[in-house]
Amino acid sequence: MSAMKTPATVALLAALLSCSGEKAARVPPQVRVEPHLTADIAIHLEASDAKVVAVAVPQSAGRIVHYSKDGRNILWNPDKNGQLQAAGGYGLDLGPERTIARHPVIWEQKHLWAKLGTNIVTLTSERDPAVGMRVSKQLAMDGATGTLDIVQRMTNVSDREQSYCFWDRTLCRAGGFTIIPLNAKSRFPAKWVIGKRKVVDGKVDYFWWEYNGDNPSHPGIRVMDGMLVAKSIGPEQKIGADSDGGWIAYVLDRLLFVKYYPYDPNGKYVDNGLSVAHYFRENLAELEPLSPEATLKPEGEYLFPERWTLTKLDRDVTTHEEARAIASKIPASPFAR
Repeated sequence: MSAMKTPATVALLAALLSCSGEKAARVPPQVRVEPHLTADIAIHLEASDAKVVAVAVPQSAGRIVHYSKDGRNILWNPDKNGQLQAAGGYGLDLGPERTIARHPVIWEQKHLWAKLGTNIVTLTSERDPAVGMRVSKQLAMDGATGTLDIVQRMTNVSDREQSYCFWDRTLCRAGGFTIIPLNAKSRFPAKWVIGKRKVVDGKVDYFWWEYNGDNPSHPGIRVMDGMLVAKSIGPEQKIGADSDGGWIAYVLDRLLFVKYYPYDPNGKYVDNGLSVAHYFRENLAELEPLSPEATLKPEGEYLFPERWTLTKLDRDVTTHEEARAIASKIPASPFAR
């Protein structure tokens, strides 16, 4: 384990911790290291009174593989021979998806980790020679509420200027409803897009989606009073939006998971102009906040924070209408300008 931190990252975390908007003072969570599923070493952050637990696994590229309330994990874990694996969940990737070289050191290999103070955990990749980059994330949980703050950092460790964006890929268990606030000033006529796999010479290109933002339609997706509401299960599908709301939500039964992130109206969003995307298939639902592209000189860094909340609702959400009603109760993003 190795301590990895910068003054900018710590300052940003401190700012996040001070602007929670919650009346009760933030308290440190319980942080412990013990096995989880197939991982011998996993970092558990627990808000015991709120009954919220997050689990990060250094061996699995620093992924957060568990985020639960009352013992129910909202995140998806792959199954191998009847055994859930300490994988899946939230992984921090770089983009754009269409053009970036394969980078297994960042996406697949073990990350270093350290505990900083009483409530901050940092997970950091090694230098990835394929892209000349390193990524890290610092996690801080409010021990009273289970709110999880994440500061994501990319560092250019090459000898030349480079440009990348963050691509957060958070895999949830399928079958719920995904909610995305739409941008009234969207560049897309429909204010959202639907994707189709690109086919070249009769072969599917699994790294390229072609998007329709003029007249997208899907039987499980509805636009309701400025919100896109998708039933996230079925044959694979990807959708997205140039949302300016700064959040994406997923409600599964009576669990409401909200991921907040910054939106920059002047930012260069290089994945077809999308600031957020959503992919689903029969067994998982992927929430994908995207950062603007960052152009970095050697040793330059770019930070992209997120805030996660997990709430237990009074009853299961089973319809698009119920999901839309829940959306009206989601607080504004703490990163709103």
